[in-house]
Amino acid sequence: MMLTALNDFARERGLVDDPLYETKPVDFLIRLSAKGKLLGLEPTQDEKGRGVARSIPRLPGRSVNIAAGFLSDNTKYVLGHDPKARAGEAGKGVARLAAFVKLVKEAAAETEVSELRAVEKFLENDEARAKVIEERDADAWTGSEMFAFVVGDSTDPVHELPEVRAWWERRNAQAAAMGRTALCLVTGKMGVLAETHPKVKNVPAAQSSGAALVSFNAGAFVSHGMSQGDNAPISQQAALGYVLALNDLLRRSDERRFRQGIQVGEESVLVFWTNSTAEQESALLSMMDPSEADLQRLVEAPLIGLEPSALDTKRFYSVTLAGNAGRVAVRDWFQTSIGEVKQNLRRYFADLRLGAGAKEAPTSIWRLLKAVEAPSGRGLPSDVATRMLGAAIRGQAFPRQLLSAALDRLRLPPSDDKLERDQLRLRVALIKATLIRLPRSGPASLEVSVSLDKANPSQPYVLGRLFAVLERLQGAALGDINASIRDRYFGAASRNPVTVFPRLLQLSVHHASKAESGGWLEKKKGEVMALLPPEKPFPPVLNLENQGLFAVGYYHQREEFFTKRPPAEGKAAKDAPSEADD
Repeated sequence: MMLTALNDFARERGLVDDPLYETKPVDFLIRLSAKGKLLGLEPTQDEKGRGVARSIPRLPGRSVNIAAGFLSDNTKYVLGHDPKARAGEAGKGVARLAAFVKLVKEAAAETEVSELRAVEKFLENDEARAKVIEERDADAWTGSEMFAFVVGDSTDPVHELPEVRAWWERRNAQAAAMGRTALCLVTGKMGVLAETHPKVKNVPAAQSSGAALVSFNAGAFVSHGMSQGDNAPISQQAALGYVLALNDLLRRSDERRFRQGIQVGEESVLVFWTNSTAEQESALLSMMDPSEADLQRLVEAPLIGLEPSALDTKRFYSVTLAGNAGRVAVRDWFQTSIGEVKQNLRRYFADLRLGAGAKEAPTSIWRLLKAVEAPSGRGLPSDVATRMLGAAIRGQAFPRQLLSAALDRLRLPPSDDKLERDQLRLRVALIKATLIRLPRSGPASLEVSVSLDKANPSQPYVLGRLFAVLERLQGAALGDINASIRDRYFGAASRNPVTVFPRLLQLSVHHASKAESGGWLEKKKGEVMALLPPEKPFPPVLNLENQGLFAVGYYHQREEFFTKRPPAEGKAAKDAPSEADD
């Protein structure tokens, strides 16, 4: 089903309109005379160093194997020059050049195109090829520069000449006719089967040259005597279609690493597509993982892309891919309607809302995951990040490991004081969203408010509020210190309240006597403590969910101290400390 949807996407977007040609940037044109003499090397790169995009004969799939393109390829094949070659690898350069020349000779022998003869003579002239290399400084060559040929005063590359195109089409048709024909599992039609499939490129942790999603390249994969692609019969056209679709979704754009993908951890990427329009897909990507430019546009009209549309009945598809050297693994696959995804995304943004006046503003996935990253820089395991993003799209529960990771990060001292308030918000927002979505045995779901709920009697929530008040008392009395009670006691207070709070309450009495606003904060402390059960105010242990509620209560109470109070609240408001006034 997944390969069928990808193949359909490739056909609908015109990616397989010409299966024998592809569009690639060509960096240089080698201009020759009618007799094959070198007239010059003509760069076609723009001011950013990118070659002009041209239609060229589709390059063969290759990793360590030698396979040449036809009349257009990189420096290693066209000139036999690899600037990064190690000692003893000269033979590989000769073999690449020979493979490139062989195709040109074959075309020249079977046609009467004089331009092909000119290219053949140039390629066989070692001095002419050396002159091309000398046109640039030795350290300017990378080996990946793409070339094409023009002859005489023509502006059309040789590979675009009608007679040359006709020969290339005949050659490929003859090769296809020699393949085995069977029923294709993707299209459901008879077709010539692909023995090997093209490579998917730009998948994290995969080889830079690309990796195979469908591959049978060892004896262990042979089944019932069938080898390579015979094990999963897919036509050449369908194999090309699904790979072109993935490569289009995964290609780099000016703003993103993946044109239509979201990085998930270090080793995975989620790509999605629809049978709707490119505009719909762009709007969904802006919501699911907004770039800085997207955030600027969404300031005045948040979530406008999630408004109901006549296209909401169209299908939505997503797949999460992970690389493993020469192979691509599928971590997750999901399909539904666009309308269902919009509804789930709205719930996702609502679940993440935190603080008074908070809006359903999108936050990029990488920022959320970065907020719970360990100080060592090690992010969440790929499977946790994959399940979290999948749950957001499906409207399902977040993995419990996300709650554990966010709490673990909260217990550590802040690594950057300037970013601390925003990082704290993101961590607690993830905790809140995870708590709301956790499955429950009873009919009642867990209620977690967006902002401070002064009437909430939940013991873990009240304890979190109390901890924030005690922290504020310490700050008002001592100012900035190297280690606050949050740095030293937050973890223990959230796990084992009975071991920490009695001591913190004793300290708070001394802090209140020193703080200018001690009286108001003591009153606030009393109001919060009045919500605790008098017989057992501090439980010995809080489970993981209650530790999450503790963190939410702490954040809500802490954020209230950042809010300026209107003068109408009277003298108490004047005495109340406001973070904005500090």
